[in-house]
Amino acid sequence: MALNNAFTVGQTLTAAECNNLPFGKCDFDSDASNFTLTTTLTAVTGLTTTWTADSTRLYKITWFEPQVQLSTIAGTYVNLQLRQTNAAGTQLQSTFVANETAVSTTTGQTCIYIGTFASGSVTVVPCALTANTTGTPRLIHSSTARAFIIVEDVGLA
Repeated sequence: MALNNAFTVGQTLTAAECNNLPFGKCDFDSDASNFTLTTTLTAVTGLTTTWTADSTRLYKITWFEPQVQLSTIAGTYVNLQLRQTNAAGTQLQSTFVANETAVSTTTGQTCIYIGTFASGSVTVVPCALTANTTGTPRLIHSSTARAFIIVEDVGLA
């Protein structure tokens, strides 16, 4: 794809050139309710996104978790995954955070995917699991620390 960087004063911006530009937000969801993690990969409630994709476009999906509380067992982890359709669907991206000590720690975590999809309706589901449930590992959400997922069209593929 050519960059839109060859404009000079007085030129007319064409429809073809505009099609190279990002179209912006396709879908967005946020959630303020805590989510308790299990050792089974499970869809995180309240954060599913669905939009109509165009196979010629490139999409960026960003899932942000403001507070991921880990288990109290050293060497355990929390795994966040973006999956297409449902928790059993195609894995698009995955990110891990590990607990090196026997003390529960809390950290923010972001999972980002950039890619194309077949034209038509697309659903992306954020999913999570933990290696151990001792100490109640969870995704902590609140009205002032909301988890969110956003799908953005970032331009031609």
